[in-house]
Amino acid sequence: MLQVIYRIVLSYVVLLLIFVGSLYVVNNIPTEMVRKNLEGSVAVIKHEGMYPSRGISWRKIVLDNFTDAIMLNVAYSVDSNDPLRSSIRTIQHDGDEKAEDQALNLEKIGQKSGVHETVYERYWHGYLIFLRPLLTIGSYAHVRVVWSIALYILAGLVFVEMRKRVGIRAAFAFLIGLIAVDFFWIGESLQLSNVFMTGMIGSYILLKNQHWSFSSTLIFFFIMGGVTSYIDFLSAPLVGLSLLLFIAVERIRGKLVQKVALLAFFWMVGYSSLWASKWFLAEFTYVRGAITSGYTKVEDRMMSPVDAEFSRVVAVKRNFLQFRGYDKRNKFALLYLGIGYSIFMLRYLTFRSARFERVIIFLGLGFLPYAWYFFAAEHSYIHVLFTYRNQLMTVISFFLLSCEFVHWEKLRKDCRIVARKT
Repeated sequence: MLQVIYRIVLSYVVLLLIFVGSLYVVNNIPTEMVRKNLEGSVAVIKHEGMYPSRGISWRKIVLDNFTDAIMLNVAYSVDSNDPLRSSIRTIQHDGDEKAEDQALNLEKIGQKSGVHETVYERYWHGYLIFLRPLLTIGSYAHVRVVWSIALYILAGLVFVEMRKRVGIRAAFAFLIGLIAVDFFWIGESLQLSNVFMTGMIGSYILLKNQHWSFSSTLIFFFIMGGVTSYIDFLSAPLVGLSLLLFIAVERIRGKLVQKVALLAFFWMVGYSSLWASKWFLAEFTYVRGAITSGYTKVEDRMMSPVDAEFSRVVAVKRNFLQFRGYDKRNKFALLYLGIGYSIFMLRYLTFRSARFERVIIFLGLGFLPYAWYFFAAEHSYIHVLFTYRNQLMTVISFFLLSCEFVHWEKLRKDCRIVARKT
């Protein structure tokens, strides 16, 4: 255990240096090179509005151009003459009037008038290591294309490796989970897709390293928790954790419940410790009061009432309903799927093949997102349009839980009979 603690501390220090160093490097890119495509980015956001829709008519998702505009604002506001200050202080510009109009704020940055500097220090804004270089060669529209292609490639690689390393059931569960949380449209939103990007990169690395010991896997989970806090805006952090855990479940031998709980704990320690480190860095360098401000924001996100309808239970309910969908056709599609699933399970249900520890794990992970919504109630209530994707963990869990109770030999026998008849 002492060896693990030593490696955790070493990983923490190395991550901290990499986080600050990588931001320092990209913030050295001259501001003029990044801002040359500002006009095209503003045009896209002004044309689409803050919350445009994408997807099929009965299952549309809402993009978060509002937060994307803030991310662009941060990227364009970097002072390349003082990259270290920009890396830790995290500058953005708000308008002197109508400061909530993010498209107008971007436009005024280009005009170099009617804006004032503010700070957004409570997050790392690690997405800048990709975004700033991309903005030197294209606008927001071009970045979206690159993001989408990268997401599709990563999803394909993870699916293939899952199929090869942990089996078709896990790979199919991964695919169903992506479909259920509307993955195939989110490449057009930088804010929505970052957590999927980091989660799938981590999953691919984990799948490629079957030889790792359990202690090495613990360190990796700590690292990935830290990387998630570096890149993500607290949009749907359980996405990355869930993908890693389901791969680990297929590899762990013995004491499954304890080991999965330990992996999740190390991920959370990595996430929270590296996130808090940004507050401390800001506090003792460029932003006095950063710790108090960060703590207050986290406290608000957990328990502050938003409106008269707000409650922790309502926060959970809103996320479930957003996941289910509100369109009548969506409800009918889910009803038919439910009926088909029930018929299938009645035909092939068995309790003989179920492994108790896996059943416990999948039940626990399946309900974890709802515990998250209850705990981070205010954040989950007001940001339901993206927090509902934490239920990727629920979909994959309950699919794999169902697999524990399927009589696979009976299913294969029926498939052979059907194949002979056709």
